[in-house]
Amino acid sequence: MTAGRLNASKPGATTNTVLYRCPTTVTGSTVVNVCNQSGSGASYRMALRDYDQVLHLDGPESNNGGSASSYKFAKGNPISAYKVRVSPGFTYADAIPGTEFTTTNAATAKILDIFKPTGTVTYYTQVKPISAIQLQADSLAGTLQGGETITGGTSGFTATFRGGDLTALNLEYASLATGATSFAFSRTTGLADGMYVTVGAADATDTEVVTINASGINTTTNVVTVTRSALGTTARTVPAGVASNAWSASATVTTINEGATYAAGDVTLTVTDSTGFVSGGVVLIDNELASIDAVNGNDLTLSRGVYGTGDVDHNDGVNVTLLTDNGTYLVNYFSEGETVTGGTSNASAVLAFTANTSASIDNKYVTTTTGVSATDHIYDGNLQLNIDLTYKFDLSHASNTGYPLKLSDNDPEGPNGAGGTGTEYTQGVSKVGTAGQAGAYTSIAIDENTAITMFAYADGTTGNPPTATTGVGFAISVQTNPSYEDIYIYDVAGEAIVAADTFTVNNVTQTVQQGGIVAGPYGYVMAWDPAKAHLKVALGEGSAAFADNTEFLDTPTLNNGTRTMVKAVTGKIQTINNIGAADGSRAAGTYSNLTADATGASGDIAKAKFTVVVDGSGAATITIVDGGEDFAAAETIQINDAQLGNGGGAALTFDVATISTAEHTSQTGLYSAEDYLYYDNAIAANDTEKNSGIVVGPGQNLLVYSSAADLSYVVNGFESPSGDLETVNMTKVATEGGGGAAPGGGAPGGG
Repeated sequence: MTAGRLNASKPGATTNTVLYRCPTTVTGSTVVNVCNQSGSGASYRMALRDYDQVLHLDGPESNNGGSASSYKFAKGNPISAYKVRVSPGFTYADAIPGTEFTTTNAATAKILDIFKPTGTVTYYTQVKPISAIQLQADSLAGTLQGGETITGGTSGFTATFRGGDLTALNLEYASLATGATSFAFSRTTGLADGMYVTVGAADATDTEVVTINASGINTTTNVVTVTRSALGTTARTVPAGVASNAWSASATVTTINEGATYAAGDVTLTVTDSTGFVSGGVVLIDNELASIDAVNGNDLTLSRGVYGTGDVDHNDGVNVTLLTDNGTYLVNYFSEGETVTGGTSNASAVLAFTANTSASIDNKYVTTTTGVSATDHIYDGNLQLNIDLTYKFDLSHASNTGYPLKLSDNDPEGPNGAGGTGTEYTQGVSKVGTAGQAGAYTSIAIDENTAITMFAYADGTTGNPPTATTGVGFAISVQTNPSYEDIYIYDVAGEAIVAADTFTVNNVTQTVQQGGIVAGPYGYVMAWDPAKAHLKVALGEGSAAFADNTEFLDTPTLNNGTRTMVKAVTGKIQTINNIGAADGSRAAGTYSNLTADATGASGDIAKAKFTVVVDGSGAATITIVDGGEDFAAAETIQINDAQLGNGGGAALTFDVATISTAEHTSQTGLYSAEDYLYYDNAIAANDTEKNSGIVVGPGQNLLVYSSAADLSYVVNGFESPSGDLETVNMTKVATEGGGGAAPGGGAPGGG
């Protein structure tokens, strides 16, 4: 309990000043001494307010002729715009309002509720070449971020992170240009200067042979300097992770013994001595590589012109050299077993791939919710969609050309799958435009009738080419009881909440995500007037003030009620004037909930709603149903005749007369004259007045106003713990094992 001098102040003249504010958990019993320190008489005012701010909320209000607000608030409701993103998140039932937690870093707060997105979630979609790379078990430390650069600690090789999990990373790589001579190898063990390296498969049309330069092997970074287009091959663009073999000349050498030219296309080669030549080996003849399919005496059956070399004529007597295979390497790739680190997140992992086969690089849909110009797209092989939301896959990026996104509930490739038994899923689905062009998208509205499991696929019938669109899509799981990562909190105290901080609720440890803290205001409802949409608020300890466009949830107090997002708005139309003249051509009638067709205003005409009654003379009476937001006084609003019966009359115009401010009453303002305790109370020169018995309740405050700057105020008294401002949270029934009723929630009350 605090006792003694609670506060003292000598405010400036003619300025409202908060002299003493009572915390929301105590009651203050006070005596206020006012001392006039000048030789002239003065006066003062004193008010007792049961609020810190009065907010003007969006939506309808009945004082201007519309209907009262339907938002639900009761005295004692916590409200908050302080939002934190955590992982793994909370289900709706397990985010019990009023649950208190303490983080590892000694921050404390209480949970208000989950943030449940409504409306449409847009996934901005692109098609990118993606390859998965395996990780050592339990080696991932930290959280990698979509679009960040991943760098190898040994090789310095880089790629772009496009999602993944604890077992593998999905990466996007850059190909090596035809003129590049520095190749990142997965390892350099077994390599030597002068070796041939076949970059690609033996039977591939795009394989190239390179040679390792003298002193070209960096065993520290595994970067090798090479000479391109060896053995007459053509320099190719080198994709990431292509399986490559290193070859050296063996001591097994013979000569062609055909008695004539060994012609191109001839697969049977007679040599002088086949000793040491075996099936499966590779031989070098001039600039041609050939693989041995069989050995029969001194006849070698060959596959001609492998590894990108030419199948050409050879003179009799030319050397035939058996090459030694020194192993398989991945080229344009990370080093085996190296640690990779994210350039933005600093998260790290240890690689565990093998170099037996080329990395599989496939075109995939990658998505982000950040925006159309974002770079943080990731591939999610099993995208979670939550019930009651609409999901829009924006396909306007040029990379989607030829890859129209469709949905199926019975085949990963829809009707283009093996057997052709799959079907396209169309319930709640809209498809607009052409993939790769502006405005194109596929959307689906998720409800209780939506298939639980679906697949997004690229329609192979219009692919580019048609056969190249398989494997592009991803699985979809519809969550009927999803986890939500964003939660609202209040009564934030102790140390600051920071990224990577953790706390445990219901035996589940939550981690605060990077960039996931929105430190908005929070507090308690002191009174709610739905007729005026005015909300009296007591700020929580340490909270910033609520401001224009601050959004927060209302608080119905019924069990498992449905919350609604509200907003404090400036520029809400309160009254109008200068209604246009009567027009006899205007059709008589009542026209409800009209939206303006045009405005000379800055306001949001989509939100402002009006009811217009036209009488027999064509004169209009206008009722404000919803004043909208962001309007300014004297701006003109226009409703066209097409919305007024289309009788041929002129458009109806009227002006904004008065507007709201989001902070209807500021922290130093008064909501009404009833707040005054004393008004222009005279105090003589060099005199002191004692004002006793002033009880300041939880969340209330004393405000003073002096006629002169020579008045000082001292508040003496004591603070006692108080439950007069009872916390009234919406109650919930938790899931099994997930907790119970809201702690300290109080009895349900009406909103």
